[in-house]
Amino acid sequence: MISFVGAWLTMVPLWLDGLRRTSAAQETPPLAALCMILMMLVPALTAFGLTAHRQGAREAVRVLGLLRSTPWRHELRCVAGALTVPLGLTAVGLAVSTLAGWYVPAHLPGPGTVALLVLSALVSLPLYFGEELGWQGYMLPRLVQRGRIRGLLLGGAIWGAWHVPMTALGGSYPGHPVVLGIPAAVVTATLLGTVIAAVRLATGSVWAAVAAHVSLNEFALPLTRHVAGALVDPLLAGPLSIATWPASTLAVVGVWLAYRRHGGPGTAADGVVAGASRHTSP
Repeated sequence: MISFVGAWLTMVPLWLDGLRRTSAAQETPPLAALCMILMMLVPALTAFGLTAHRQGAREAVRVLGLLRSTPWRHELRCVAGALTVPLGLTAVGLAVSTLAGWYVPAHLPGPGTVALLVLSALVSLPLYFGEELGWQGYMLPRLVQRGRIRGLLLGGAIWGAWHVPMTALGGSYPGHPVVLGIPAAVVTATLLGTVIAAVRLATGSVWAAVAAHVSLNEFALPLTRHVAGALVDPLLAGPLSIATWPASTLAVVGVWLAYRRHGGPGTAADGVVAGASRHTSP
């Protein structure tokens, strides 16, 4: 609730300014960039504040999954794998968009483009950490106590609903009416958020979830634009598009089957759930 209220408050200046993104070609003005930065930091500040108030700052660092639960080499492999997940889903979605005539790939990105994307990702890393510390570090371990798949899907839906203040201003699907953009954003976030949360459970670390989120926003989204030969409609092509829904749905089904057949990704998930059980009791 605090994160939702905070998200709306950070968007108030944009509502008062009358800003609305009406085209995918429209650049993000400085005021909007500042508001989005503040919005992305809200979940982490909320999660850390609530946990530190109850258990102390040092314990909060451990409880929220900031300390590695596996050897560094294993965790780095998990982070590397997490980076590929959104790219893989986007690639499948772009193939669907191309077949449907919604997307026209023109060329591969050059080394200079990739270098700039990597630099942007490194600079923006604290912002994605700001979101995932709240969603995957604080919220997810509590939700999965109600059932892992139910918790994953519910967490994704909450994540999508949290983006409504920005989506209503044309943030995700510029040029489309709100009555279409908001439901599409919630469905997309439910699917992708479930996949990111599954990465968190599989590794037992927030850092892998951060990597997946960074890959989604800093690589999959801009690469979709750079590879295209024309202006891209985010609703029809790219990681947030309806064309990517089938691949994301299959990924969610795969997660569900893994839990049903094997009880989940293993000890990392069990540790996350057990940790939440210990730290949410009165």
